[in-house]
Amino acid sequence: MRSLLKNAFMILSALVVVLTLLAYLCPHVNPATFSWLTFFGTAFPWILLANIAMIILWAWRRNRFALYHLGILILGWQYITGFIGFDFGKDAVPEGAVVVATHNIGGLFRGVRITDSLRERVATQYAAFIRDSGKPDILCTQETNSKFYHFLTRKMGYPYTFNLKKGTVIFSRYPIEGGGEVPFGKTANSSLWADIRIGKKTIRLYNVHLQSNKVAVATEKVIGGAELNEEETWHEIGSVLHQVGNATGIRAEQAQRLREHLEASPHPVVVCGDFNDTPNSYVYAQISEGLSDTFRDKGLGLGTSFAGALPLLRIDYILTEKKFTTFSCRTVRGTFSDHYPVFASIGI
Repeated sequence: MRSLLKNAFMILSALVVVLTLLAYLCPHVNPATFSWLTFFGTAFPWILLANIAMIILWAWRRNRFALYHLGILILGWQYITGFIGFDFGKDAVPEGAVVVATHNIGGLFRGVRITDSLRERVATQYAAFIRDSGKPDILCTQETNSKFYHFLTRKMGYPYTFNLKKGTVIFSRYPIEGGGEVPFGKTANSSLWADIRIGKKTIRLYNVHLQSNKVAVATEKVIGGAELNEEETWHEIGSVLHQVGNATGIRAEQAQRLREHLEASPHPVVVCGDFNDTPNSYVYAQISEGLSDTFRDKGLGLGTSFAGALPLLRIDYILTEKKFTTFSCRTVRGTFSDHYPVFASIGI
């Protein structure tokens, strides 16, 4: 019996190692070729936990298999730092640093009947939340309802805004000298850019919202207690996987268009927004190439930015030119949406 149990654990260890390697491979393979590989990148936080559990188990049994799992984690350290920040320093943020924040606020009114009085109240509460969290000099919001935008503009008090009425909005206390859209074709998602003058310098800031999976309701239904022995549950799971696979392919194309736009920018860039993909994804790899991830530079602890049914996901980012300095990066927990806002202090 003991030998049978050991063999089962060895098989489980081998499976975890294989899944880990597949997750490491995910950023290097276009999902248009192998869409199924995306799921391993998305599942990396749980695969990481499985490796840690295996290390503890085998170390307790004084078995060399613990070293195998430790080695596989060391091999993929760059992927671990995409989810967990290890900056324990407390660097002083200079007075001249620019505070940038990004927040998907699409969940503000989920499941409620929306009226103007509700918009007024929520805008007031949200403005107070952002102010108390450290009012950013530049705020990028995604899924900003066009009617709510007008209430939010009055409450936030920023002198400059840029909005093409597609949900992505840039609020700034610095002058916006021009802007436009990264063409994504026929999609509800959008990406804006704006040239912002900060003192004597001009940066190009991108507010990005890539293709949504649109499976939140179905995912919550499956996780929330659906019976695995029911045919309807497996139909829901299959539908979710199919939809996510399709959305991932669209995001990959959007990421390539965004990458081309970034490379053509005449000004240093800052990229903010909701990528709808994790750091172990082809999409993140394409967009972040040559840029600094403020969370990797100055984050501490779990970088979870999605507060929906699937825990531990980091899908919201602030990326900068490498010549910029990141002084701090933090995710602020709140109940205003199914995303948490990300704040970063940057030296331009």
